Amino acid sequence: MIASLTCCLMLTMSQQGGQLVAKTTLPIPPGGKAQLWFTESKDPMDPPQNSPKKFGEPKMPWMFPWFVGGFSHIIGDPSNDELRFRIFAQEQRGGKQTQVARMLLRLWEFNVERMNLIHNPNYHRGLVDVYLCFGGRAGGEQLFDEELVPDPKRPEVSIPYKANTIYIYDMPSFTDPVEMAREVAHEYGHATWPPVGGFKDPEEWSDGYLAERVFLRWLRDALAANILTTDDTMGATKAGLDKWLATNLDPLMLKAAQTEPTEALLSDKSAVGMNAFLGLATYINAIYPDNIPRNVFSRSLMLTGYNAKEYLNGAVLAAEEPDRVTLRIPPQFIRKAIWLPLGTGKLTGAPILKKNASGWVQVQVGANPIVITNTH
Repeated sequence: MIASLTCCLMLTMSQQGGQLVAKTTLPIPPGGKAQLWFTESKDPMDPPQNSPKKFGEPKMPWMFPWFVGGFSHIIGDPSNDELRFRIFAQEQRGGKQTQVARMLLRLWEFNVERMNLIHNPNYHRGLVDVYLCFGGRAGGEQLFDEELVPDPKRPEVSIPYKANTIYIYDMPSFTDPVEMAREVAHEYGHATWPPVGGFKDPEEWSDGYLAERVFLRWLRDALAANILTTDDTMGATKAGLDKWLATNLDPLMLKAAQTEPTEALLSDKSAVGMNAFLGLATYINAIYPDNIPRNVFSRSLMLTGYNAKEYLNGAVLAAEEPDRVTLRIPPQFIRKAIWLPLGTGKLTGAPILKKNASGWVQVQVGANPIVITNTH
């Protein structure tokens, strides 16, 4: 049953600090662990929020008068409600700030429940700040920046504070639902996922490109299962996401599954190396279930250093952690020879064709389930 039928969307109006505030509570998906909501200021902030980043000559901050806050509360946790996102916009009408807030809250939910990731507490005690800009060149960027805030003990004095910031530029051009969802997922990946890099093209770090592919796959699957709606995806539909994933994810994943993973391949600093890493990591995400005690995909990233060539070992170490895992083999891999991280584990259900020195094995996929067991 669709989530919105079991927990209806609530809209309440309250007067807080002289500003009219709307609170929107999101439906809790089946098995969800958190209550999520966002609040929207109906009046501009006075004074407006200044961006930490400075623009133009001379360098000056841009001003953002409109605010939306994204909140969560872990069900059963007696601690206080937590502000997770501050979304600032230069325009109110058509500013898309509530859409961005809602999708970011769903991505935060994926991070916590599937990746075991939380926002870095060293930046505004775990806040991620988003600036929706009228100007600039269309696109986005994520920065670890510094913001001046009033000293709690002496409000007349400003002190520097580390900030985890996302900027999305040229909001009037931000109209295609799938591209909007991709951009939000990409920048949020930079803000929260383990940084794996060593590339020169198309970017130094892979976390944005990796997160957009994984997040959009998860959003697509949640739409297909009627767990989420297009309200949660910037309006992107299952059909739209299917088309994007068929072009930008599936070919990389299929190629990685059938190509022997080597340090030389992942050391390539061009888009060739980046695509090899993206294919390999998204393939690991596809074949390992999300609900085992320690998510192998997430752990493979956390056990990898900053350089993508270390992912070979990170994936093997992660695969060795669960006591027993039945792999979920996508239909496109049936009757193909594919590579798996095994290390010291024992594999049943498919013949091993080849082993390499990195702890990966090539197996022939058949009709039987493939099971990996580890002795600890």
